[in-house]
Amino acid sequence: MVSTPKAPKAPDPTQTAAAQTATNVDTAIANAGLSHTNQYTPDGSLEYKVSGYQTMKDQNGKTYQLPTYSAYQTYSPQNQAIYDQTQQTQLGLSKLANEQTGKISGILGTNVDLSAGNVDKYANDHWQGGFNNQWDRDQASLDQSLADKGISMGSEAYNNALRDFSTRKQAASDQFLGDMYSNAQNSILTERNQPLNEISALMSGSQVNQPNYVNAPTTQLPTVDQAGLINENYNQQMGAYNSQVSKSNAAMGGLFGLGSSLLGGWAMGSDRRLKEDIKRVGTLDNGLPVYVFRYKKGGPTQIGLMSDDVREVHPESVFEDAEGFDRVDYEKAVV
Repeated sequence: MVSTPKAPKAPDPTQTAAAQTATNVDTAIANAGLSHTNQYTPDGSLEYKVSGYQTMKDQNGKTYQLPTYSAYQTYSPQNQAIYDQTQQTQLGLSKLANEQTGKISGILGTNVDLSAGNVDKYANDHWQGGFNNQWDRDQASLDQSLADKGISMGSEAYNNALRDFSTRKQAASDQFLGDMYSNAQNSILTERNQPLNEISALMSGSQVNQPNYVNAPTTQLPTVDQAGLINENYNQQMGAYNSQVSKSNAAMGGLFGLGSSLLGGWAMGSDRRLKEDIKRVGTLDNGLPVYVFRYKKGGPTQIGLMSDDVREVHPESVFEDAEGFDRVDYEKAVV
């Protein structure tokens, strides 16, 4: 009989899944490396470096080491000098603000007094003196004017002039205090808020600037369909196997048909010298190769043995004809 080829082994689902996972992991690592693009500008640079690894296990327990990246920003020498100087300035402002905070702790513990009495007192303390000085100068001018006119102090004319002056002064004083009341309130609030505003200004100048990160461009490699390739390879092997089986079956049928036609002792010419287009298509169970060929003298494609092969296994089944070419007794050769 002609030997039947072995069927290819079907791919193991677990191994196929593991191969696909390994492909996916390799692709992800490659994508990460391509996406972390170092950038260099006149103002500074941004570099990505592998700073460590994290471990991942798949469902089969296989371990993968995945690289982790860190981004490093570096200023140009000029920008670094500006940054260092700015940091020193901001630090100094922050320290000064802290010192000022200690000085105004007492102010923050006292309520703002905007009562009428306190507002009047503030106006008197800050502006009444200037008002009085002006009217004192005006009274002196009045006295001098009356004296120049011959009106003596204590006379009725003098008293009447002084009374009119005092009335105008009082009216002016009332108007002045009314006008100054709102100013006094604002001034009290300003004195209370001024230290706080100074501290706020100092603190606003000592804020730490957060770095601005650059969005790096991403590059994505397509994932190879490893599982599909494995299955496709298996399908191709199965196709080749089925083709070999078909050829083997055809060889067996042809050989057995040939053998049955030779029963009765007649043997076919099996000398290799008589044949052409020789191709091996199978093997008998006794190890003899089976070929397809054409006789040089013409005719259809045949299937059979070669006498030189048969002579090594069953020499008793090979003999020469009258023309000196080998013939094979197939009934004996195929045993």
